[in-house]
Amino acid sequence: MLAFAVSALFFFLDLPSVELCPVPCECTELRDHGFRVDCSSKLLKEIPVLPENTIELYLQENHLTTVAPGKFDKLQNLRKLNLSSNPWNCDCHIAYLKHWLEDQKLISDSSVLCSTPAVINGKHILNLTGNEYPACKNHELILCKLIIHRNIGIFAVSLLVFLLLACAVHIAKHLSYRVFMAECPLRSNSQRKSGKKK
Repeated sequence: MLAFAVSALFFFLDLPSVELCPVPCECTELRDHGFRVDCSSKLLKEIPVLPENTIELYLQENHLTTVAPGKFDKLQNLRKLNLSSNPWNCDCHIAYLKHWLEDQKLISDSSVLCSTPAVINGKHILNLTGNEYPACKNHELILCKLIIHRNIGIFAVSLLVFLLLACAVHIAKHLSYRVFMAECPLRSNSQRKSGKKK
């Protein structure tokens, strides 16, 4: 509550904001103006909002099962990370964390192991290929249906545009023919008059 009040005060006074330490974590300011954020053994079920200038992050020994997409994207200065001893649920929702870890060059604890599903219990998250996601078949089916519906929609719109263009071309040809035919009697009359004068 106090953290919210301080944030609101800075917002209304238009003062530079201070990066607040998430509750119940412990934050230490490091020499290079970043933070060591220690959220280990706090019984966390989800990752709290972290200071953007977090350099070291400790999340081991909690009850974390997944990481929401985009959760770590703002942590551009992160150099150390510990996610060990959490019951990671390695279904389709773990893909963000897997790909994010693959893209980072940081010192990370190597024991980020899957707890569920049971068939891949103990497997390292970075060794997942995507075929192990038994809980994601429905998710993939929904994505596949969305893609099919989107493609059908694009095809229908393209067909409609094509038909409208074809109608426009047909109408334009018909109108130009009428204009041509309307001009023909005028030409023939003028030719007859010029013939009579001769």
